[in-house]
Amino acid sequence: MPDFEMKNICKSFPGVKALDNACFEANKGDITALLGENGAGKSTLIKTLCGEYKPDSGEIYLEGEKIEITNTRNAIEQKICAVYQELSLVSELTIAENLFLGFYDVDKMNRVSYKQIEQDTIKLFEKYGVDKLNPKTKVKELSLSQKQVLEILKALNRDGDIIIFDEATSALSEKMVKWLMNIIRRLASEKKIIIFISHRLDEIQELCTKVVVYRGGTDVASLPMKEAKSDQLVSLMLGREIGGYYPVKEDFAKEEVLVSMKNVNSGHKLKKINLDIQAGEILGVGGLAGQGQSELFKCLFGMFPYSGEITIKGRTLRLKSAAAAMKEGIALIPEERGLQGVVLKQNIRENITLACLDKVCTGLFLSREKEKKIVNRGIRRLSIKAESPETIVGTLSGGNQQKVVLAKELATEPDIILMYDITRGVDVGTKKEMFNMTKQYAKEGKAILFYSTDSEELMNVCNSVIIMNNGTIAGRLDRELVSRENIIRISVGEEAI
Repeated sequence: MPDFEMKNICKSFPGVKALDNACFEANKGDITALLGENGAGKSTLIKTLCGEYKPDSGEIYLEGEKIEITNTRNAIEQKICAVYQELSLVSELTIAENLFLGFYDVDKMNRVSYKQIEQDTIKLFEKYGVDKLNPKTKVKELSLSQKQVLEILKALNRDGDIIIFDEATSALSEKMVKWLMNIIRRLASEKKIIIFISHRLDEIQELCTKVVVYRGGTDVASLPMKEAKSDQLVSLMLGREIGGYYPVKEDFAKEEVLVSMKNVNSGHKLKKINLDIQAGEILGVGGLAGQGQSELFKCLFGMFPYSGEITIKGRTLRLKSAAAAMKEGIALIPEERGLQGVVLKQNIRENITLACLDKVCTGLFLSREKEKKIVNRGIRRLSIKAESPETIVGTLSGGNQQKVVLAKELATEPDIILMYDITRGVDVGTKKEMFNMTKQYAKEGKAILFYSTDSEELMNVCNSVIIMNNGTIAGRLDRELVSRENIIRISVGEEAI
């Protein structure tokens, strides 16, 4: 009998059966991978386990005894904790307040001792070997990578017996991925039940002892990791073979320079940035996390004040806002889709047209015909899986949410596309679609700035790659010099070979 078991779980939403007699087993000391493409039912299963969703039917057993999970608080009380794919942090609260949110120690007068939780925060950093941050720093001031680490610490602080890591590595640098893997191995050695969800097969094969594959809302395979081969896992996930994961690399760059930055500085974040992006070029951005990559993208999208010159399509201008950048034909696929990319409580139709209302309105009046045309084109081109355009975006899988972000930004018909880690938390099939789409836009003459935390993506998708270090461009690799080894070497201050 397994230590933990979910049996015949069913869960439906209007028009969608998310889980169909789904089963899952795990044992203490094992690191069990839960694998499947976006929309396979993984997130619904995890949210059921964590008390966010009530299943329509099915049973959950822990050490042979049936348990009932009524809500999220009850799940935590039963020692079930999760690191979610979409961050659950409160931006306006401090690091310390987020880590202990809902679990503050109070005195007899029901007052919170902020001094105590700040001291406990420092102890938590020390316990898990994390670089210390000021506990009083507000979360909104942190980088995405730092927020991801905080999300992990928040879950670990609950001291769970069942710990779920849902795409917990997706925003981490390679160094911090290794840190997290060591933490997970330590937890497994303490006989915790670990559930690990990732679309990075190399991570799963390196870390996990067992893999359960989901497809179409149910489990289709469960096998020891030592018996699992990459091609086999992909075929099980998709129900078909998949070939040519990365498109054949071609150079579509033209002589015309669409973006030029000369001696651009932005506070302490960007220093003397000089770069050109040609029409048809895919220029990659690499480097260790937090070295100014996010600031570079935001600067080009009018979100940061700067000094120096930015020239767009031959015109030197001052980008003072996102609206000004969009007017110049620039689109940004942002780093945090749930906060910056989509309105989760609105439907697909409303989200896709949000950035191009000028194209669907005549004066004060909305043209339903124009709206329908743009929305249907976006859904078709990005292969968004949903019951209808009226589906609420927050009910979609992470990968389909990302597709909605892309459809929204591409509906503005940009000439310059800033893609910030667009494959974060999406499955292999969706990644392939996104790589092909990126290549197609380059072929059409768009200028593309492409950031990824995965150096293999930079190597296989981009024509050239710039590597950032401490707010500067530390080096540039062109064509045959673009390799994983060279990206890493320049990231740590070495010369390319």
